[in-house]
Amino acid sequence: MRGRFRINTADVVFEEVEGEVILIDLSRGCYFSLSGSGSAVWEMLGRGVSVEDVCEALAAGEAEREQVEALVDRLAEESLILVAEDGGAGETAGEAVANGAPFAEPVLEKYEDLKDYFLIDPIHEVDEAAGWPNRPPG
Repeated sequence: MRGRFRINTADVVFEEVEGEVILIDLSRGCYFSLSGSGSAVWEMLGRGVSVEDVCEALAAGEAEREQVEALVDRLAEESLILVAEDGGAGETAGEAVANGAPFAEPVLEKYEDLKDYFLIDPIHEVDEAAGWPNRPPG
């Protein structure tokens, strides 16, 4: 995949912990672990950096580019990222800076063992205007 993406903030929450990004898809109840250079890729995609510019910022050769593109494909397939509607807004390669760590194959692991717990959690039934713990009317 090429172009710019945005994080699916309507359904996905995430946190970086010691170089690993933990993502929870609240709509499907799955959670993910993103490690290796995946955390740098995630961070740059979240800032609107294009896939091409992410590869350039990581000083990625052809094999690394293929790994980054495969990761982006998988993130999109899992609906963790969405194609940016504006298509052009975001940082450029000159502005994008990797975290300085050497490139390591990005790894995205998916877990569904807590799916039932995530889906029955009442935080999903939130009145957006009032916030949690207020349930929507009706």
